[in-house]
Amino acid sequence: MCLPIADRTMLGWLRSQLRVLEAWRAELIARGETDLETLERLDRHHTWLSSEIARLEAEEELAA
Repeated sequence: MCLPIADRTMLGWLRSQLRVLEAWRAELIARGETDLETLERLDRHHTWLSSEIARLEAEEELAA
């Protein structure tokens, strides 16, 4: 991430973004979308965002 923000509010918002990505992916699959490129981009972004959240959570634990 660009900014070193690791407060609870930001982490909550980032987690909600993961749920949005998951819902978007599920919707594409349920509608029978065959746009594999979009699904792959969603998966890559989900993986990246998950790792950023884990990193921020680890930093938050160290600061506590």
